[in-house]
Order: sequence, then structure tokens, then C-alpha cells
Amino acid sequence: MPSLAIVILTTFLCYIMQYILCFVVDKREIEKHEKKIKPNKYTEKLFFLWNRNEKLYWLVYIIIISESILFIVVWVLYFLGDINIFRKFLNIYVGICSIYDTILVIKILMKRVKDYIISKNR
Repeated sequence: MPSLAIVILTTFLCYIMQYILCFVVDKREIEKHEKKIKPNKYTEKLFFLWNRNEKLYWLVYIIIISESILFIVVWVLYFLGDINIFRKFLNIYVGICSIYDTILVIKILMKRVKDYIISKNR
């Protein structure tokens, strides 16, 4: 079983990086995107730490909720002590964080390139 310090560093660093990236994307990058979701008041209070407009970019919504659930599952498995399942879920957790970060960065770059092309054509 990995030490508690390694698990804390891994999970909390992934979680904090994901939250910061989602916050930046929601606040600055994709303001006028066509796919937005209005979260209900319970989801808003449980999963989101920042104030936002009425609607939220759909990918940020999915990322925050799924990562929060995986974060909780990883910690429950750590305290239950099942090494095999814990390691699998920890690998899944880190992998999903990396995939989500990559998808958000690609979305941001695509939007910036599109905005740049549109501004050049005017």
C-alpha cells in the first residue's frame, strides 16, 4: 500500500489542478460557447467552489462531478485497505485527470484559433 503522504500528494494535486483549470475555462475561455448547463442548487453547493453566471460550460460540469466522485472512491478504497482495487482506481483517477486536462486545453486552443481566424477575416 502506498504511503499516506504519496496518496495525499497525488490525489490533492490532481484535484487542485483540475479545479484551477476548470475555473479558468469557465470564467475566461469559453464564455459564449453554445453548450452550457444550468446546475441545480444542490450540485452547485456540493461540487463548485466558485461563483459563476447562470450557466456552466458542459464539459467543466462533467469533469468536476466525475472527478469529485472518483476522488471520494479513491480515498474510501485507501481506508478500506484493498491494495489491488485501490491501485487500479488510483491509476484510473490520475489517467482521467490527465485526459480531462488534455481535452480542456485542446478545446481552449481550438477556440482561440477559431477566434483568431475570424478576427483576421474581418
